[in-house]
Amino acid sequence: MRRFLLIYALIGGLSSLGAIAPLAASQTSDRETKFRLAQALEREGEYERAATLYQDLLKRDPANYVLFDCLQRVWIQLKRYDDVVMLIRNRLTQTPGDLNLRAILGGVLYRAGREKEAAAEWDEAIALAPANPGTYRAVASVLIENRLVDRAAELYRRGRAASGDPHLFTLELAQLLSAGMDYTGAATEYIRWLLQNPTQLAFVQTRIASWSVKPDARSAALSAVQAALDAHEDPLLLELLGWLLMEGKDYDGAFDVYRRIDALSHAGGTALYQFAERAFREKAYAVAARAYQEAITAPLAPQRLPYAELGYARSLKEMSAVSDSLATPVRGTPATESQPLYGGAVARFRAIIDKYPRTEFSAKSYYQIGLIQFEKFADLDGALTSFGHVLEEVTAVNVLRYDVGLMIGRIHIARGDTPRAAERFTAVAAAPDALPDQSDEAVFRLAEIDYFGGRFDGALRQLDGITINLKADYANDALRLHAFLQENVKVAPEALRAFGEADFLARQGKNTEAIAILLGVIATYPQAPLVDEALMTVASLQASAGLYAEAASSYGRLLTQFKESSVSLDRAQFRLGEIFQYGIRDTAKAIAAYEKLLTDYPSSILAAQARSRIRRLRGEAF
Repeated sequence: MRRFLLIYALIGGLSSLGAIAPLAASQTSDRETKFRLAQALEREGEYERAATLYQDLLKRDPANYVLFDCLQRVWIQLKRYDDVVMLIRNRLTQTPGDLNLRAILGGVLYRAGREKEAAAEWDEAIALAPANPGTYRAVASVLIENRLVDRAAELYRRGRAASGDPHLFTLELAQLLSAGMDYTGAATEYIRWLLQNPTQLAFVQTRIASWSVKPDARSAALSAVQAALDAHEDPLLLELLGWLLMEGKDYDGAFDVYRRIDALSHAGGTALYQFAERAFREKAYAVAARAYQEAITAPLAPQRLPYAELGYARSLKEMSAVSDSLATPVRGTPATESQPLYGGAVARFRAIIDKYPRTEFSAKSYYQIGLIQFEKFADLDGALTSFGHVLEEVTAVNVLRYDVGLMIGRIHIARGDTPRAAERFTAVAAAPDALPDQSDEAVFRLAEIDYFGGRFDGALRQLDGITINLKADYANDALRLHAFLQENVKVAPEALRAFGEADFLARQGKNTEAIAILLGVIATYPQAPLVDEALMTVASLQASAGLYAEAASSYGRLLTQFKESSVSLDRAQFRLGEIFQYGIRDTAKAIAAYEKLLTDYPSSILAAQARSRIRRLRGEAF
């Protein structure tokens, strides 16, 4: 209301000024002021008052299209359709060839429920210029505005036939058919567009990706692409087919397609290599390894060959890690380099070192061997030697050097040498050209050292300064440590100090000593918030040491003693199932443990995995 008072005051002020100005200028000023007032009223939803002003202004200036458009717009808001129809018809007497106006008239008639008249107006609009694509677009836009998607699509087809151009309205039709969930038709139109515009593959993939996440939609798109390929085998269509198969996680099917692409385009293994790279990124390691291998034997061009060989070795390593985790998630003793589980990957990395000495490929191979030695073999001396070779191989690759610095720091932690570890982490944290994730991980590792030493305020300050990338490997550990410290530092500092000491011993593989300290924490500080986590850690360390019966007892104690307070109950129940499955090897008890998880914690994120374990243990098909 205040706005309107100001406007009325403005009108009064302008009127008083108008007494001095010439009459024509006064009339123009009055019309402009009235028009602004009408616009303000319309914005405020005062459509009746706005309509009165617009109508008065239009009577004074009947040829003004802006006023005509404003009046018909507010009358439509008021659902005064008959008045709008009359307004448009009067204007059509002046411009009978205005096809846009006829299309709009059809839309108003449709809203008024006069569908036959609406259709007649649209037909008349098209008859004005039946060979002009713009005619069909103008009418179709009104149809779409009135949610007549199927009729708009049919109109585009009609326009395509009238023009004799089968490629007309391709994108318009594709979008309409997608909206109408005719995914086969939409994919067919996108295929038509792609074949006419070969550089637009990424654009077509982006459009299809907006609905291909739905299995039925993706299946429809696959059928359309396959139908087009049956008519004509084209590398572009094969690319689209391969992409769709990968979107649906059908990596074996996609591999077959990329074989065809490589052969058809005489790519010499390049297409297979590119497929292998994407399959690796999506963690389809088995098919990635096969694709790398076929690319290598194609043979791949020399400049790409070392990349493919490194990719193949890394795929073997990741396949071994997956098999290791599935076979023995509660492994009691570390693997060794002589065992076959990781032996194939290590041998491949060593072959790359011999073939490409003093290159980034040998450096990366030494790095991967170092990771396996540290994380899988617990061979600290071997890992230090391998990481040292990385630094000797390529002194210029700083990103890799910082990764090595982080790993060597972790090895010093495992040796109990926190001062040397801190030196490594501090150097990475201070490096101006380190990646943000590398800098943040270094700070997190420094926070861990403070935590191990009982310097909790320092650890929290370090953690508060980290901007965590949730995709980084250390992210969950950093978030967990921050929450753990905040929860316990005020209410149970001595219990927390002992827990940190035990955690440090566990990092050094001194599980027996760590277990003894944690059991002492549980007995001495039974009311501390971390007691359930201490018992959970005891069970985990017992399992790692091969003490499966003791681990099962600890998990059982946690599930009984802390069933009202612990947030780790579903995790403990799942781990208990793993102990029975992989450690004690009692199938019946394992199934019972997993079933109890489903019964007691049905919303757990581990529920799906528990169901999978039950089916596997029962020998059921997936």
